Amino acid sequence: MAIELTYKSWLDLWYNPNKQGQRAKVFRDMYGPNWADLTFQKAVMLTTDTNVQNINFGAPVQDWMNFETNVFSLLPKTPWGPKSGLRYIDVTASRASGIQETAYLPAASNATYGLISYDVKYHSVTFKSTEKARFYGGVDDNIDRWAAEREKWGKVLARSIDEFLTRPIYGRSEYNGTGTGGATTVAQSTFVVESIARMVSSSSEATNLVSIGGITGATSADPYAYSTTHRIYRSGYAGTGYGNGPRDAVVDENAFTLRSLDLKRIEDVMDQLVLNGAAKEALIILTGIDTARAINRMVEAKVRYAAPTRVVKTLNGVQRVSETGLDAGTEVLSYEGVPIFTSRGVYEHRNAYRGGALSPLYFLHLPDIFVSVARPVTYVETSDWLLQDKLQSKAAYFFAAELVFRRFKTHGKIVDISL
Repeated sequence: MAIELTYKSWLDLWYNPNKQGQRAKVFRDMYGPNWADLTFQKAVMLTTDTNVQNINFGAPVQDWMNFETNVFSLLPKTPWGPKSGLRYIDVTASRASGIQETAYLPAASNATYGLISYDVKYHSVTFKSTEKARFYGGVDDNIDRWAAEREKWGKVLARSIDEFLTRPIYGRSEYNGTGTGGATTVAQSTFVVESIARMVSSSSEATNLVSIGGITGATSADPYAYSTTHRIYRSGYAGTGYGNGPRDAVVDENAFTLRSLDLKRIEDVMDQLVLNGAAKEALIILTGIDTARAINRMVEAKVRYAAPTRVVKTLNGVQRVSETGLDAGTEVLSYEGVPIFTSRGVYEHRNAYRGGALSPLYFLHLPDIFVSVARPVTYVETSDWLLQDKLQSKAAYFFAAELVFRRFKTHGKIVDISL
C-alpha cells in the first residue's frame, strides 16, 4: 500500500502529539499488509555446515556484567541545600578550669568558625541508537533493543557511583614508593563525587603517601570535595599513631607494611571513635568480603561476639530493628553489635594499598555522613531527527550530588592488613 505525504503533512504527523494513532497506522501501512507477520518472523542464521540453518525466534538479551551496588544505599541522603556548605565550631579552649576564691577569672576564649564549602558533582551516562538499527531490531529480531539499553545504562550509572565512592587514595603504593594514578584521582575529585577513603584519612596516613604526577603525596589525604579556599588540610601535620591533625579521622595504618589483622586492632579503633563522640549504635563497618570472612573466622569460637544483628536498609541508610511487631530486616555479620557490610568496590581496590593486602576496614558514623543530592537520577530521551541532525535516538541518565562529612574524628579506617 503506497503512502504519499507532503513534507508539511509529514512534519505535522510526526510531531503532533494528538496524531499518535494516525502516525502508528501510517507506519503500519508503510510496512505493508503483512506487518504483523514481519514483526514475528524468524531470523535466519547460516551455520558452518552447508544448508543448515539456526532459527532464532527473537533471541533474548542477556548482559554478562556485574552491576552490584551496595555502598550508595548504605549512606543517608538529603536534598541539596538550603546552602552549599556548613560552618563548624573550633573551640580553642575546650575545658573548664577551677579558680580560687580570690583569683581573677580566666581569660575569655572565643570559638573559631571554620567553613566547609562543597561543590555539586554532575554524573552522566549517554547512549544512542540509529533509527535503522531500531527498525531492523524490531522487524528482524524482535528485540526491544532500546528498552535493553535503557535498563543496562541505568545500572551502569548506579555502579559507577559506587566505584567513585570506594576508590582509594592512590598515593599509596608498594612499587618503590612511586605508585600510579595519584594525579588522576586528585583531579577526578573536582568533578566526581568524593571517595570514602579520602574523607576517612588522617595526617598519619598523609605522612606516608608518595608524590605522583607533580602532586604532593600528602595532599592526596586532603578532601578535595570541599573548595580549595576552605579545604580540610591534613598534609600540614606530621601525624603518628591515629594522627595529630584537628580534622583527622581515626586511621590505623603502617606505612605500607602489612601486619596481621586481629580483633584488638578493631576494638581499639572503635573505642577511640566512641571517645571522640561517635555513638556505637550508629556505627557500621564497610569492607570487602575477604576481610569480613577473616573476621568471621576469628570470632567463630566466640559466639557472644559473632551474634548476627538484624538491620534494614532504608531509603536513607541503615537502621537496626528488633523482632518486636512485624519481623523485618536482614541479618548481617556484626562485631560487638556493629554490623559489617561488604562491598565489591572496596574488595576490588584492596591491592591499590599493597599487593596481597586484605580489604581495608572503614568505620562509618552515619549521623555525621550524608549524600547531598542536587539532582536525583533523571532520564532524558530524544528522537528528534532535526534537532540532532541525525536519524537516531539519544538518551542519557543524569545524577548530581556530593558526599559530605559533618565531622571526621568519628570515623575510622584500618589499612595495611593481611591474614
